[in-house]
Amino acid sequence: MEVDGNGDVLAVSPRPACGKKRPLSPSISPNDVADSPKSTTSDEDDNPWVLSDDEEEGEYHGTYRPFTVDDFPRVSSDDDEQRVAVYSNPEISIRGPRPIRRFPAFKPESRHSCDVEYRLADESEISFSNVGTVDCSHKGHCMSMDLVQFIDLKIAGYHHTQPGCAKIFGFFAARDRVEPLRNYVYRREIDNYEAVTVKPKTGMARLSLTSPARGIGIRSRVLFEFKLCICTEGPPEDGPKGDLIIEGCTEFSNMYETKSSIQNRRLYGDKCSLDVKFAALVNAVQAFVDVKILRAPDCGLNLNIYAKTSGYDDVIRLYQGVAEAGCKISSVVAVVIRSCVYLRIEGTPKDDGLSQKLLPCGAWEDRFDTCYHGIVDKVVNLDEFTTILVKITWRTLE
Repeated sequence: MEVDGNGDVLAVSPRPACGKKRPLSPSISPNDVADSPKSTTSDEDDNPWVLSDDEEEGEYHGTYRPFTVDDFPRVSSDDDEQRVAVYSNPEISIRGPRPIRRFPAFKPESRHSCDVEYRLADESEISFSNVGTVDCSHKGHCMSMDLVQFIDLKIAGYHHTQPGCAKIFGFFAARDRVEPLRNYVYRREIDNYEAVTVKPKTGMARLSLTSPARGIGIRSRVLFEFKLCICTEGPPEDGPKGDLIIEGCTEFSNMYETKSSIQNRRLYGDKCSLDVKFAALVNAVQAFVDVKILRAPDCGLNLNIYAKTSGYDDVIRLYQGVAEAGCKISSVVAVVIRSCVYLRIEGTPKDDGLSQKLLPCGAWEDRFDTCYHGIVDKVVNLDEFTTILVKITWRTLE
């Protein structure tokens, strides 16, 4: 995901201070503003878009209870151990998400089964600036493609012994056969770790995904590559340090699949497991979502952007953070052709000392039907003093 706080200079009138109402900017016609009936005041109790950080520790009900940190399987990346865990241990399949085999991390000094096809030695990344997508609006033929859309990423079975939150850093990326460079959906350096609360019973904690630079294609298979570490305490003079908790890669295949599906898979490791939830979408295109803040309170805006894709109820968080006027937030969502993507944007003035409950929450949502190419944009009044521009650009991957 790209957040550009230095966007183009916008000709808008001065922003109101927090808590002060003002009329709409005269430069924006009321007829061009999509603020009713889809702009609403958010009610968290009845909001189907809420992503709770309080995951149910007993998500798998019935006869088979989920693993706890005390009996969680600890599996190395050894081929035999992974084969037994994935294919020969029935308990693993019924006490957690469906397992998927974890391969060792690539090492330059040794051979790797996925190296040739995915060029694992090349750690270059795909970025928003070098995305190569097809524009067939004038000539040529549009073609949809099977795509992956990540929904959730969690560690599980981690025995957190340090006080407070676990400080996670590392990466999770996909490599497809369109262009096998790293397409990051999670990336944190040690000095920009993510502090997460680990459930004491299941050792589970959710990580905050970011948008890939472009859609992730599945030409019958796709590679997921990852390395996660946790910050450890040490003498200040030694600088920050980290312990590896899980690393490796895995290959997901949708060969012979004719229908889209939601996949919830678990990769077992020595110190913890990695739960990956994603949609494997058949015949999909890319929706590039650009949200630009045209007008906002002087104190800034607490902004949340969510999406739902292709008829599934799973909520995809595209952005969570503080935004100011002129800020541009870019994301990409995979959507099945002849389907739609739902967007929801929520914003509150940044807390200036008042209780967060006293601050009104403006919310807007809408649906956008897929097409092979084209642009749809809308100017939206999120509340009396916040205006945003939402632009959807449809593209095929090849």
